Amino acid sequence: MRLKVMLVEHDPESMQILTENVDWAALDCEIAATAADGDSGLALALEKRPDILITNIRMPGKNGLELMERIRPALPDCKIILLTKYAQFQYACKAIKLGVFDYLLKPANPDEITKTLRRAVAQTQNTLAAEVRQEQVDTLKRQAQLLALLTNDSQRGQGVNDMLTDARLGFEAYYIMVVQLPGERLYSQETLNRLDAVFSQRHTRAVSILLYDSVVVFVMRDRADNSWRKEAVNLAQAVMEEMQVPVHISSSQLHTSRHAIRQAYYQARQALWEIALSKQEQSLAFYQENNSARTPSERVAETHRRIDELIEKADLSDEFAIQAASVLVELSGHQYSNLRAMISLYTLSLQKKFAAASDRKTDAALFNTWFVSSESDARNCLLQLSAALREFHETPKYSLLVRNAIQYINLHAIEGLQLNDVAEKLCVSANYLSALMRKETGITFHEHVLEAKMAVARSMLADPRILVEEVARAVGYGNYISFYNAFKRVEHMTPTEFRNRKAD
Repeated sequence: MRLKVMLVEHDPESMQILTENVDWAALDCEIAATAADGDSGLALALEKRPDILITNIRMPGKNGLELMERIRPALPDCKIILLTKYAQFQYACKAIKLGVFDYLLKPANPDEITKTLRRAVAQTQNTLAAEVRQEQVDTLKRQAQLLALLTNDSQRGQGVNDMLTDARLGFEAYYIMVVQLPGERLYSQETLNRLDAVFSQRHTRAVSILLYDSVVVFVMRDRADNSWRKEAVNLAQAVMEEMQVPVHISSSQLHTSRHAIRQAYYQARQALWEIALSKQEQSLAFYQENNSARTPSERVAETHRRIDELIEKADLSDEFAIQAASVLVELSGHQYSNLRAMISLYTLSLQKKFAAASDRKTDAALFNTWFVSSESDARNCLLQLSAALREFHETPKYSLLVRNAIQYINLHAIEGLQLNDVAEKLCVSANYLSALMRKETGITFHEHVLEAKMAVARSMLADPRILVEEVARAVGYGNYISFYNAFKRVEHMTPTEFRNRKAD
């Protein structure tokens, strides 16, 4: 993209040299506006927001120094070049204080102007490239922090406000939308970019992540008013028009609490499940807290009744897991989007029935439920979950201190968390916490941190928009080799192999 240049010059001869004797295209620039006086120059500069501005000192209206003084707060990165016949020291001194890029004396020399412009262009392009790189880093950090918040149970008192501030996620209110293409098993980079473009074109402050089988969009608002619902409807309609294929979209309620982000996500998921179970081809659904206020479709009601019956009879034997998988596949009509909804509802209810806290093995089993597409997938997932829940109940329960430590680690591992940080947060000595965690869980503090990082990495690797090297940086690794070795040690495959396996 070419840089925008603005010329503010009352002298016709100088203006002619600037417009006709400088090869702007060769400099990768274009003249965005011209003005012959300081007053109109100020208005145009604030409107056009040029990257480079060339102006005189003495001219009608505001002089060049006054013009600089007025636009500098609004355009701090604009390179301003003064082209003047006045060489007085006081002018040059004030110009330097105002951050002038260069001070050229008339008569205008096209070669000298071109050399100065080349330097201004190079500095501007370097600054813009650095800003793009920083925005990419910030986006990855926001995605990683949001993943940590959405995939962990407990958030209260766990430094959530600090996480959001650190990731530059500022808002007065928010809601979460979940977008699912029922006919797609994988989301291509092109599809995800098109979804992002919809929100960008509408100037919506949003962060999108690919989580399991859907795109989760965290929409931030400056006000907690009723206009959010109309905004969500318009966004959903725009997504449906852009995709031109059947789309399921659901939305949570509007929230203001930083600690309710995961609750908002499950509200949106619940509404999405209702769409899938109703067999609607294309639909938008809002979560309704009081479900008794509306009558669900006969199919949805029957599905919930059958799942409730399964949960009531459920035990943790392999035989029952196989039976439950068969029932759920039958209920789904062998449609994998419906099957995922039913498996998810069933497994979450099963975990709740047997009062199992989140741990590595149950998390891994629940993670796989989001990708089922056949009866064998469903059977394997339920067998794995039953085994994890059995082991959980056979293992001595963790103390409150260790549970709090693990929850804090799961939220903050990607921030370069150290043992002393957690010990200080929980008001105990580092040595005591380390020994207690190893005694109760069988693994060290650093292994807990590693697993928490890899959990975020696994989710990010499913997103084709994110390079493997970027995943490494997002979860706290300074170089790819360290991440590669750590991931392979935990997953027994390379990050690229993991990504390809999920794609297959």
